[in-house]
Amino acid sequence: MATLENVKLLEAKVAKAVEVVKQLAGANAALIEENSHLKKRNDALQNQISELEFSILGYKEDQQNIESGILSALDKLNQVEDSLETNGAESERYADSGQPDVQHEQPAQNPHNNGEIFHEQGYQGNTVYYPS
Repeated sequence: MATLENVKLLEAKVAKAVEVVKQLAGANAALIEENSHLKKRNDALQNQISELEFSILGYKEDQQNIESGILSALDKLNQVEDSLETNGAESERYADSGQPDVQHEQPAQNPHNNGEIFHEQGYQGNTVYYPS
């Protein structure tokens, strides 16, 4: 038979179990809320990752365009350099063959320019004086 002490002990254990269940339910609700918050944060970070990956692809494409532009410019400079070397060799051939060598005249020096460049208009047009 159940005694009064046994009933009181059972009631205390049930009350304790109810308290533990309430604590667990509260902790579960907090964890559900935190999980929801973390899912939203994860979604935001995934979107940011996607945007950054897209930006990286754009930067890589820009870098390739810049690199190809530099290579193209270097190629054009090499062509110009080759052309100048070819023209220089032809000039030497003309000089060696007795053809007149074209001399470039130096611009007239102005004793009053004090090392500065200036323009002077005269009867025959504009003349530019260069510092010596």
